[in-house]
Amino acid sequence: MTVAIARPVAPLFDNLPGIESHVKDADRIALFLDFDGTVSRIVPTPSEAEIDPQVRPVLERLVARSDFDVAIVSGRAVSDVRQRARLGNVIYVGNHGFEIEAGETRFREPKAEALRRELKCLSLQLQLALGEIEGAAVEDKGLTLSVHFRCVSEELQGWVEKTAWEVVSRSKSFIARPGKKVVDVRPELAWHKGHAVQWICREVLHGSTLPIYIGDDATDEDAFAAIPHGITIKVGGTSATEAQYQVSGVSEVGRFLDWLDHAKPHESLANAQRVGG
Repeated sequence: MTVAIARPVAPLFDNLPGIESHVKDADRIALFLDFDGTVSRIVPTPSEAEIDPQVRPVLERLVARSDFDVAIVSGRAVSDVRQRARLGNVIYVGNHGFEIEAGETRFREPKAEALRRELKCLSLQLQLALGEIEGAAVEDKGLTLSVHFRCVSEELQGWVEKTAWEVVSRSKSFIARPGKKVVDVRPELAWHKGHAVQWICREVLHGSTLPIYIGDDATDEDAFAAIPHGITIKVGGTSATEAQYQVSGVSEVGRFLDWLDHAKPHESLANAQRVGG
């Protein structure tokens, strides 16, 4: 995992004039969006998450544009995030990058795929260790796991987190990573969201494309670092980050997407202007 370096992060909306020329000059824009905490507000249980009503209309407009490629990049399984996003013509990246679906293209990281049975055993161990704790939940996503403790009583949250880390530490194939009231468990492999973004740029997208990545979680740091030539935006938080810019929350993500839709001339309008329409 990339270790974020300590450096000042610029407020995004104070720096839009400097970004605007890059946006206007790009042939295409590849917009990579984390799901939970970025286009969906953090909710008590994962099953409640959905794209924020203020974000959805502008996101649908960007998806419909021929000069934008939109990807939802999530720790959730692809099947789960697709059901919650309810967007067609979108690239879906799930399990922190271990699975990718773009139209007819399907990718599963082969080594992670081979660890499915071992992951199932680890899931059972975690369920046995935490089964008596009200509010604790072990989510098996096929290629990764998540141990959720947001709904656990405050005095037991630290114990649940510590216990989950201890169980995972006994595994030879998996590692634990901290999240927001969650412990993410994934294969200990040289693959993450950053590799997935690079794979998409190389294997799926075509031509000169400006990548823009927006995310709020520790796992998004790998993606920020993977596209130094792009635009990277951290949502919330005060910790060190690899991102260039920062916004305060989901509502500001929606505000930026609306700005982006207007800042880059629509292809149809640009063509009309060229022919004097």
